[in-house]
Amino acid sequence: MPFDMQGYASFRMIATDENQMLNRLRNSGFSVHNIHMEKGVICGEVHWYSLDELRELAAKNSAQLEIVRKQGLIFTALKYKKRLGLAVGALLSIALIYFFSNTVLRIEVYGNETISDKQIISVLKDYGITVGKYIPSLDLRRCEKRILTALDDFSWIGIRASGCRILVQVSERTEIPEMNAVSVPRNIISAKDAQIVDIKNVRMGMLVPMLYDGVKKGDLLISGTVDGKLDHDYYVHAMGEIIGRYDEKVAFTQKYCESVREYDESFERKSLYLFGLKIPLYLNKKVDSAYDYSEYLEFAEAFGLELPVGILHSEYKTYEVRENVYSPEEVKAILEEKSARYEKNFYDGEDIVIVDKKTTLYETDEGITAEITYTLEGDIGVPQLIMAKY
Repeated sequence: MPFDMQGYASFRMIATDENQMLNRLRNSGFSVHNIHMEKGVICGEVHWYSLDELRELAAKNSAQLEIVRKQGLIFTALKYKKRLGLAVGALLSIALIYFFSNTVLRIEVYGNETISDKQIISVLKDYGITVGKYIPSLDLRRCEKRILTALDDFSWIGIRASGCRILVQVSERTEIPEMNAVSVPRNIISAKDAQIVDIKNVRMGMLVPMLYDGVKKGDLLISGTVDGKLDHDYYVHAMGEIIGRYDEKVAFTQKYCESVREYDESFERKSLYLFGLKIPLYLNKKVDSAYDYSEYLEFAEAFGLELPVGILHSEYKTYEVRENVYSPEEVKAILEEKSARYEKNFYDGEDIVIVDKKTTLYETDEGITAEITYTLEGDIGVPQLIMAKY
């Protein structure tokens, strides 16, 4: 019954004038049901929301009111109203457990060597797999196929969900190592225009030029075709080192007036990172000067699990672009530093010896160009396969 579902209370009332009290109950303005007299006592039922009005009416008329029985769900709820926070907390906890167990909180990558986790996670994001996504909505098998088709770096990829984590197992393609099979016929030819100054370790093949002979780029140094007896030639895998002396020219330029950055102060701004959403924790004040920008994300952790919630630290390094003016002496010093770095990067540890170095300076209105001719000694031989018929 609707009355029962809403909740009602049965009452007994003793009044000095029963008839007068009955009239006042009927004319009270709130619903009173089943009013009757039992041995001089007024009995009836009233809705739960009219209980306070009933009590007030009884007090005004000096009547004794007794609530005999309360029925309905509303009275059960009112009984536990002081524990409402506990109930809400329990429901909220259940909702959070369900949400986090079905939401991507962390992506873990395994099996990668040359490709970083950050790069792989960035690729996954392009195909819909990212922190904060609802896991049941992800088609992991379809994502595997699409990523494997789009990228040549992977030979295999497996994606699976484990609780709130996405586990990504990858297998990178391995390049076939360069084979240097000694059974493949080949010549050794010159990679430079040079003069031969030394011959080392010629173990297979026939030497063509002699010591101190001049050769041009592409000339044959060690032949893989060997003259045999009875006019029968055979082919070998030519091996050896031919040390040649050759020249290389390099030019460096430095202007008298050059724009350089002068850094001033650096400052940091923080933002709340919440499931990919960035909420600034600072006033949105524009940075007036030019700056270099970098950032890093500090995730919160719970029970050893990295959560998709944290603080994004953004660092700004402001700078001004200024014009530096150099004297001719300063320009020459800078050119010497540039040539020294070049020699360290390209000649040190390459089995190349600098025999001589000649520098010619060309001055213009804008700056100075240093043209350097290096006389070098090193192995000038490179392999060339022989397309032989047997």
